[in-house]
Amino acid sequence: MKIKIVLFLVSMLANPLGHAQGFLNLNFEQGLTASNTIPGWIAYVNNSPTEVISNDIALNGGAVCLLGTNFGIIQGNYYVYIQGQSQGFPNSASLGQTGIIPLTAQSLIFWGNVNANDVSFNGNVLPLVVLGTTANYNIYGANVSGFAGDTGQLLFTSLSSQMEGQWDSVDNIQFSSSPVPEPSAVGLSALGSALLAWRRWRKCAQA
Repeated sequence: MKIKIVLFLVSMLANPLGHAQGFLNLNFEQGLTASNTIPGWIAYVNNSPTEVISNDIALNGGAVCLLGTNFGIIQGNYYVYIQGQSQGFPNSASLGQTGIIPLTAQSLIFWGNVNANDVSFNGNVLPLVVLGTTANYNIYGANVSGFAGDTGQLLFTSLSSQMEGQWDSVDNIQFSSSPVPEPSAVGLSALGSALLAWRRWRKCAQA
């Protein structure tokens, strides 16, 4: 009996989070399963589970779509399009997964286009910082150091609105051990880059 108790305590210490697992399929490259869902993720419309649309975009209402090469690429072969309100149908749409944030994680990084309050963990909105921009998407960062080691739902939501065309695109989600720069630091960095480019242009113009 004592041996069993010792073995149980050792197993608990080795795995203090029980059955909690890390987040899966963060780049959406596993494609669709036979049940028409994105592996590891649950899609919702108005907080109710819904099927994922494969390689197409819904004409009306809220929807979560897995898009491939026919709709352009953010990273890899697939990205997720989360369509909230569209053509007068006031719906919200979201994509979520429950998992554990790595103990060493300081930040959440992802690519796409989202609004300021569209990303949350365990119901807590994650303030976003734009780390970079390209012609097709932004690179976002969020501070998750306060949730390191916690288990909860990571949720991307395109909120209902009276505006047409409420949608998000998301891809290439990563947890990083590097902290997210403060918004002011990002702004100063961008300003510094712009000034440096201007000085170089001026020197070339004067040559």
